[in-house]
Amino acid sequence: MSKDEINTMSDETKSRSPHRNWLPYLEGAIIVLFIALVVVFTHTGETQSKAVPVSRAREFVNQGDQDFAKQDLGRAALAYWEAIRIIDSAKQDGNESTDGLDGELLHSNLRVAEIYLHSSWIKDARNRLEHAARIQPDHIKVHLLRGKLERDDGERLSAANEFLAVTEKDPTHAEAHYLLGVLYQSNKQFEDAITHYEIAIASDAELVELPFESQPIGLQARLQLARTYRRILQDYQFVDRELSEQEIKKIAQMEEAAMVVLEQTVDKSPNFGEAKTELINLLASRALIIAREGDTRPYDEALKVYERIVELDPTMSDIWKKIGEIYAHFYQEKDAALKAYKEAYQLDADPAILAEIKNLEADLANEMHR
Repeated sequence: MSKDEINTMSDETKSRSPHRNWLPYLEGAIIVLFIALVVVFTHTGETQSKAVPVSRAREFVNQGDQDFAKQDLGRAALAYWEAIRIIDSAKQDGNESTDGLDGELLHSNLRVAEIYLHSSWIKDARNRLEHAARIQPDHIKVHLLRGKLERDDGERLSAANEFLAVTEKDPTHAEAHYLLGVLYQSNKQFEDAITHYEIAIASDAELVELPFESQPIGLQARLQLARTYRRILQDYQFVDRELSEQEIKKIAQMEEAAMVVLEQTVDKSPNFGEAKTELINLLASRALIIAREGDTRPYDEALKVYERIVELDPTMSDIWKKIGEIYAHFYQEKDAALKAYKEAYQLDADPAILAEIKNLEADLANEMHR
C-alpha cells in the first residue's frame, strides 16, 4: 500500500473502527475517577508509593486485570497506576530489587494506554504507550496500539505499517489482519481487503471476545468481507458494456459467498444487528432480481428468499404480503396464503390486504361446505 493510496482513504475508516461507543454516564464515571486519580497522584502519590513494598506491585497488576476484565476501567486504571508508581519508585531509589518486574511494568503501561485510547484521551494514551515502548519497543501490543492511535489521527500509512509489523511477528493475529482489511477496504483495494478478512476469520475460529469489542473479530471480519463483496458487485452495476460470461459467473459466486458468510455470522451471533441487516438487504436484492425475471421466474426460489427474510425480521409487512401472493396465486395454497396475509395485516392495516383476507376466508368456507 503506497503512501498516496493510504492518504486518499475516506473518513469511512474511522466510522468503521471497532471501538465500542460507551454510554455517556459510563464515560462520565471514568472521567471522574481519572480526575481523582490525577489529584491523588499529584499530592500524595510519591510518599505513598515509597511506603509500599515493591513485592506488592504484582498484587496491583492482578487487581487491575480483574477490574479490566469486568470493564471497571476507573478502578483498573487506579490499580495499574499504583503498580507503575511502585516499580518506578523502586527503580529510582535502588533500595529494592525490581528484577522480573519489567513484564508487569510493560503490561500496566499498555493497559493504561488502552484505557486512555478508548476513553478518547489520545495524548495521554500516546504518552503511556511511549513508556511501554521504552521497555520493549517491538512488542506486538505496542505496534497494535500505536497503529490504532495513528489510524485515529488520520495517519493511515503509519497505521498500516504498525499493523503489518504485528502480522510479521504473528501471521495469525486476527485483529491486526482485520484492521488492515478495514484500511484496504476504505481505500477500495478490495482484493487486499478480502485477503486480510479471510485470514482474520481463519485466525479467530474460536470467536474470542476482546475488551471494547461488541463482537469477536472473526464475526466482524465476516461482516466486512460480505460488505466488500457487495461493494464489488455494485461496481459491476455501473459497467457501460455487456458483461462477459466469466464476469457473470464471478458475480454469482461473489453474491453466494457474501450470503454464506452473513448466514454464518447470524447463525453464530443472532443478536448481531448489523450482520442481520446486511443479510436482509442482500436477500432483498436477490428477491428483486428474481421478480424481474417475469412469468418465468422460479417461485420456489423466491418463496425461500422471502420466508428467510421474515424469519430474520418478522416485522416486514411487504414481504409477508409477497409470500401471501405466491401461495394464493401460484400454488393455490389458501391456508398458507391466509396466514401470510394476516401477518401482513397485523403490521400494516391496508384495506387491500384485508380484502385478500376476506376473499380467502370466503373461499375456504365455501370449500368446507361442498
